[in-house]
Amino acid sequence: MRLAPAAALLSLIPVVLGAQHALTTGGSYDAAVPTPAAVLGYEVGSRFTPHHMIMRYAERVAAASPRITLDTVARTFEGRESLLIIATSAANHGRLDQIRANAQRLADPRDASAGELALASRIPSIAWLGYTVHGGEASGTEAALALLYQLAAGTDAETRLILDSTIVLIDPVQNPDGHERHVQDVLRMRPMCEACFEHGVPTTPGTMVHQGSWPGPRTSHYNFDLNRDWFIHSHPETRGRVATFHAWAPHVAVDLHEMGSSSSYFFAPPMEPVNKNVHASILKWWDIYAVANAAAFDRNGWAYFRREGYDEFYPGYGVSWPILTGAVGMTYEQASSSGGAIRRSDGTVLTLTDAASHHYAAAWATILTTARLRDSRVRDYLEFRRSAVSDGERAALRAVVIERDAYGRADSLAQRLIGNGIEVHRLRADADLRGAMEYGATAPRDARAPAGSYVVDLAQPQGRLARALLEPDAQLDSSFIRGELESRRTGQSDRFYDVTAWSLPYLYRVRAWGTRTAVGSLELVRDMPAAMAAAPPQARFAYAFAPGSETSLRMLAGLLRDSVRVRLAQRGFRAGNDRFPQGAFIALVSANDARVHDVVRRNVAASGARVVALNSSMVDEGTDLGSNSVMPLRMPRVAIAGGGGVNGNSFGFARYTMEQRLAYPVTPVAVASLAGSVLNEFDVLILPSAGGGQFSRELGDAGRDRLAQWVRAGGVVITLQGATAWATQEDSRLSRVRAWRDTTRRAADAGAPLPASVPGAIARVLADTLSPLMTGVRDVEFPVLVSGNDVYVTPRDVRPGEVVARFGPESRLRLAGYFWPESPARIAGSPWLWTESVGSGRVIAFAGDPNFRDMWRGLLPLFANAVLLGSSF
Repeated sequence: MRLAPAAALLSLIPVVLGAQHALTTGGSYDAAVPTPAAVLGYEVGSRFTPHHMIMRYAERVAAASPRITLDTVARTFEGRESLLIIATSAANHGRLDQIRANAQRLADPRDASAGELALASRIPSIAWLGYTVHGGEASGTEAALALLYQLAAGTDAETRLILDSTIVLIDPVQNPDGHERHVQDVLRMRPMCEACFEHGVPTTPGTMVHQGSWPGPRTSHYNFDLNRDWFIHSHPETRGRVATFHAWAPHVAVDLHEMGSSSSYFFAPPMEPVNKNVHASILKWWDIYAVANAAAFDRNGWAYFRREGYDEFYPGYGVSWPILTGAVGMTYEQASSSGGAIRRSDGTVLTLTDAASHHYAAAWATILTTARLRDSRVRDYLEFRRSAVSDGERAALRAVVIERDAYGRADSLAQRLIGNGIEVHRLRADADLRGAMEYGATAPRDARAPAGSYVVDLAQPQGRLARALLEPDAQLDSSFIRGELESRRTGQSDRFYDVTAWSLPYLYRVRAWGTRTAVGSLELVRDMPAAMAAAPPQARFAYAFAPGSETSLRMLAGLLRDSVRVRLAQRGFRAGNDRFPQGAFIALVSANDARVHDVVRRNVAASGARVVALNSSMVDEGTDLGSNSVMPLRMPRVAIAGGGGVNGNSFGFARYTMEQRLAYPVTPVAVASLAGSVLNEFDVLILPSAGGGQFSRELGDAGRDRLAQWVRAGGVVITLQGATAWATQEDSRLSRVRAWRDTTRRAADAGAPLPASVPGAIARVLADTLSPLMTGVRDVEFPVLVSGNDVYVTPRDVRPGEVVARFGPESRLRLAGYFWPESPARIAGSPWLWTESVGSGRVIAFAGDPNFRDMWRGLLPLFANAVLLGSSF
């Protein structure tokens, strides 16, 4: 009998029979490929694998198998590799460059002939499997190692079908830093004596092996949830992952998570709401994959559920972003084994092996289905990309025009869009916008966009993602809202899973319009170079630069960090051809030592800020620079409170802003330590958000009194969201502002209060532009995130300049997202940012969190001003 080439090749491979990893029950395997146990020293799934062993095993397998190649897509902030495993047949590996080129052709089918697309469509289907984006959800990583071995060594028919018909991209640990925290926390707390180890991990919930240390392993080094970072790109892991998507254009994307230990297993379809930009074909494929997953679980008698608990509304999740690019994105959620084995509410014990087995089975069913349906999956992906163009041409919102500003925010937004694979063009000349709707306006009107404005035509292959990120307001089904209102009325919990608004023009605080038609004469923007500026000539008198931009904030932070004495000009002036607005920064040569010139040049190169050399104190217009109105700034020594009780996300957002956006040193200190002498070393203390009563419990009476004493002696405390709620309590002794007590009641439940927490919407605030905290921010109104249910009232004797920004009137409050019916009336006119003198010190309080997820780039100057200028006025 004549063997087919593949079968003939297999006949030459030494094979072993029977299960070679713990998550399968049989099969035949290439004996040359090392099993997990041979390298790790334990059966996969019996314990959590540290990062260095993940890398070691992947490298050993890749060296032994022609089916596996590895790629490092990023390095984390802590220096760990973010690994991509590429698994496919040896034959496919031999033509990967052509496969990628064909995948790119399908991703952009414009101007391609039918024959060219037919040829490109013969590629293997491409499936991306991402595991453990939340560090403690670690059963996924163990399942990934087992899957790596199966694809590298398996010689059975199903494995060969998958390898021949698909390219499987495995991201075994999407959050290496958080995952390593989890592994080390468990290792420290699990038994290590040989006899004890035989009894396994303690199963009692609440024991230390199941707890971890603050802030827990879920998040990244900076305590960001990387499952919300897919369009924001704050982290190198995300940037590398998104670049991988652009290079491969996957047809399927699965993100494997964990949930509460007493749950079962979730797979798509998701619950409502689903983003309106999700194409109908994705819904069809959700059902196709659900049937395959259900069959795999039913064979084993495992429980599962669909259509509850997890939505697909916010476009920054690990599957909602791919969904909008054409991949069938699906979230898989496995009940967590926590520290490795935990007793659940029904008395059963869930082990890490159990959890990893479920993830392994779901992933296998997914890639096997992808292989079997390769033709139709690739064909539907192509149609998705084509219809994104044609649907965009017919849509009411055809294009978004973004005006360039003097502060670089529009440039930063364009750069972010390009990073998301979205085409951005630039206007060659001024263009009339007929009947355009300006963001924040209530009615369309004619406008004129200046040359250089950015234009995003939504009729492009990436148009559905572009629309989801740029449309002024994401649409929620009226039926969903009616259901939520009824649930609220009867005391049930709501189904809002994340924020309900994220329109990027609002987040970047840029002027933008939506148009019904294509716009003007355009040129494609291929890349956004990093901000650069020429070093100024050596100044005889001073160096000056304008406030408000990210480059100028980094410049100011760099000078203060390097101990350069800087002053703030409280009035605008003109020197020669250079005009400086109110709030310009001045570094006097005479006030600094001889190294000032080198320090300025070095920080210009690092920040990209435009700095002007001035040779005289005399100006051509405005106030001369020797005036007392040119105020000296202090170099603030900054601490941020963390540890027990503090919201790790808020802590991380603020720390990231300080270190990554401003490059200014900030020292984490434990809340509990504030009762001691640690505050003596600092001028500014950032209090991140915290839950109700957490600060009071962690500080104790001694800590509260010490903090109040420190502020009265000249310290500056900056409070964010939940910390602001604490600071407005009378016993904090910090603020005269108080929380407003809601009196809204429902008819049911004997008139219990109605839940009032706004699920992450965008509101308008009105600002006092004369406040030093508004330095570089000339907008009299701007958008902010509003979430939660804390609303504040100012005292009757509020002093001029104390309220820096307050929410707009009820009729103009909402910009985007969902507010409960009575929310606008509750919030309207209440303070969002205020500052108070307390003795010789100051409180600066934000009702929300301006650093939220690094999304709100338009609010960066407000937070930076609070930190860098707050101790100087």
